[in-house]
Amino acid sequence: MSNDVVRYNNGFNTVPLRQFTPIEMDIFWSICSKMKRKGTKEITFEFETFKELANYNRREKEGFYKALKTLSDKLGSLTYKFEDEDEFEQLWLFQRFYISKKNESVTIQASERFEFILNSIGNDFTRFELENITHLSSGYTKELYRQLMSHRDKKTRKGAWYVKVEDFRSVMQVPQSFRMTNIDKRIFDVANKEFTTPNEHGEVIFSRFRVEKVKARKGNKISSFRIYFQEPDILTVPMTNWLEDSEEPLYAK
Repeated sequence: MSNDVVRYNNGFNTVPLRQFTPIEMDIFWSICSKMKRKGTKEITFEFETFKELANYNRREKEGFYKALKTLSDKLGSLTYKFEDEDEFEQLWLFQRFYISKKNESVTIQASERFEFILNSIGNDFTRFELENITHLSSGYTKELYRQLMSHRDKKTRKGAWYVKVEDFRSVMQVPQSFRMTNIDKRIFDVANKEFTTPNEHGEVIFSRFRVEKVKARKGNKISSFRIYFQEPDILTVPMTNWLEDSEEPLYAK
């Protein structure tokens, strides 16, 4: 099991990624996991690094090269925006994204602002296991997962996201043509299945996942969602301290 972790300032959760395909999301989060604490210097990675992290199983070089090119085009338009009554600021995430098909490598340089988002997190941050998000299939489920993890209590390993329907539509980039039945079927039902179905190792991402719909004070219209989730307990596994040749067990989480 991979131990790679994605971690960033919560401000980045306002940047929607639904225009990315699921595999592009996986490559992007793999990049984020590897760019932590790298500053703004250029870093070169082999294709295989991101293929493995993103759970990319296709063998042909051309297909992965094209996937990186398409991702690069989308990253060029992906910006972090800030606006209030008096100011507007738009910042790009990467200074350089160079792909070499011949060397099967990609060279990346984060912008100063994106470096800040990845590393200057304080207590206001989102953290999740890279392996979890790459094993999700639906783009909606991937986006929902990272939003939920920004509301996770690290002590209890559970959380809840209270969100107005219009804000949910905006963050998740849900088409206005989607009715509530479409949101249930295309987003919540799929997410519930992906979050709670055991993988080949018998592991689940969430042991509990529940969506509560809240009606407006007037009328019968749904005004907000309360989305509850619980991560499974971490099992402690007894291990023998072979180095000390002792019968005393060690415990690893």
